[in-house]
Amino acid sequence: MFLKKEKNVSIFCIRHIKPKLLNTFIALSCLVGGHVSSGHAQQTDFQSWTLVAATVDIDPDKKFFAYMEVQPRIGDGISRLERLLIRPALGYNLSPNLALALGYAWTPTFSNASYEGDFRNENRLWQQLQYKHDLWGLKWQHRLRQEQRIIEDASSTSYRTRYQLRGSYGLAPDNSYGLTGYNETFATENGTRRGFRGGFDRSRFFFGPYLLSGPGRYEIGYVGEYALQFGRDSRMISAIVLSAQYSF
Repeated sequence: MFLKKEKNVSIFCIRHIKPKLLNTFIALSCLVGGHVSSGHAQQTDFQSWTLVAATVDIDPDKKFFAYMEVQPRIGDGISRLERLLIRPALGYNLSPNLALALGYAWTPTFSNASYEGDFRNENRLWQQLQYKHDLWGLKWQHRLRQEQRIIEDASSTSYRTRYQLRGSYGLAPDNSYGLTGYNETFATENGTRRGFRGGFDRSRFFFGPYLLSGPGRYEIGYVGEYALQFGRDSRMISAIVLSAQYSF
């Protein structure tokens, strides 16, 4: 969301979020599902993802907030834990529609893509800029996130940029329920030995209904993820996602 750029550490500030960069990521996002692995093996997997998150205002003016997210992912045909994501952060609301956040994440994997026992620890620092607005009868949310990934046995820190565009359409007059979907594109700035390849990393698409009730927003839907991260072999994940996000 925000940052200063230092040697080997990318930190965004608003002046770095230029239209050219956003246009590039939007164009890449349109390619979701359009990648073809010609002449190379593609693995497939069916998973279940559960996301529970909470945002809590920590000052009377509701400028500063704390965030916590826990997300287990069950893979191999929904039979075993593949990855766990624990993501805390602190954030600041620049306006009702624009927010910055700075966080840490512990995201270990418990198996490799072939589900051979291969626990790998990963720690991340992440920075995020999030903007929301209304257009064409939909509520839009743009999320730009920068990650510095410290992966066990990798030769160096991996730097990854993610852009997510989400749209929500209310089916009730008060928008208490409706449909929502997003597309998110990931790109890695640098390749690392025993880590991830540089360039395009993955595209992720989600669609499903949402319900607003009290402090919670609940979603259930389908996510499709195409990843090209190891060499030239690709991976396609289809997952059922259950999400509960609370604001206090």
